[in-house]
Amino acid sequence: MNKGKRMTPEQSRRNEILRITLTVTLCMLIGKLFNFGSPVYFALYPTIIMTKGKDHSWSGLAKTLFPTLLAASCAVVVCEIFADHPFVIWTISLIFFDQLRRRATTPAKQGAMLMPTFNWILIIVFSQHTSMDMPVRIHEIFLAMVTTAIVTRATVTLFPTIKNGKPPVFTPKPVSYQNRLVSLALIGSGLAFLMLVDMISATFCMVPVVAAATQANRDSFIMVVKRRLLTQVGGCAIAVFFTLMMAGHQNVIGYYALVLGGLIYLITRWMVNAEGPAKDIHADALLATLLPIQLYITSSDMGLESTFLRAWELTVTLSILLIVFYLTQPRQSVSAPSERNA
Repeated sequence: MNKGKRMTPEQSRRNEILRITLTVTLCMLIGKLFNFGSPVYFALYPTIIMTKGKDHSWSGLAKTLFPTLLAASCAVVVCEIFADHPFVIWTISLIFFDQLRRRATTPAKQGAMLMPTFNWILIIVFSQHTSMDMPVRIHEIFLAMVTTAIVTRATVTLFPTIKNGKPPVFTPKPVSYQNRLVSLALIGSGLAFLMLVDMISATFCMVPVVAAATQANRDSFIMVVKRRLLTQVGGCAIAVFFTLMMAGHQNVIGYYALVLGGLIYLITRWMVNAEGPAKDIHADALLATLLPIQLYITSSDMGLESTFLRAWELTVTLSILLIVFYLTQPRQSVSAPSERNA
């Protein structure tokens, strides 16, 4: 594009769609082609960065990704030291979650809690129920972050967009003890269940749990739960449709890349052209669609059973959150109408 020409909003939106599509598609393909033990990180990190991240400079990417890497590394250290004492691991986890929640005094900091918290939970659960080499897992997390950063910087350079104004500045508000207690109760009980019950497939159900538990009020909580119920289960349905389109040809890399890129492009286009809450819904749906694709589809397995199981587990988890919300709904006192004196 010539420097003399001024970019139009239409061109900026087109570049944003191409930037997101290429970044996520390339990272996912790298995770598959290089046969990583945990390719899901090559879908998780680029999707979060491109849909939720605002600063795609080197420093901005480091600021977003480093806390997640640090949390996962600390979780590995805790698991190695207290391998024979799961209750100690759970107690330390509660302290970690509470400290993160206490510092989340703005909406941006609340959103930034998601990745460190979830990666901590992933490491704890997998160390309890699998024989995976956790230091190797940290190595793959680091490689996924480096890959995401490099690809992101390349696509941001190739497809520039109109820079929006500075994001709104929120006045930090101290987190109440009630908010911290609710967060600990939901996240801590979810982690305890996953540590006690060998149900690794349900670990990713903690993503909507963490997102809901970090909300500041009941209205935000129920809004997040209802939205996640729509996007998470709907994303699994789209992933099933993608799997059927593969029709057993997922090992043909050209066909796989074409269909995957087309799917990402379609959802991203809806997201970029949407306004308000609809934009967040499409962003959540994109992540919910790509995670089962990256998790379960291999060259020899279409992963339909695992995708259906994931949809069921998400439905149960989010339904439990809905039940908890309505059971704790405060009763509205009905005052009797005042009587007129005769």
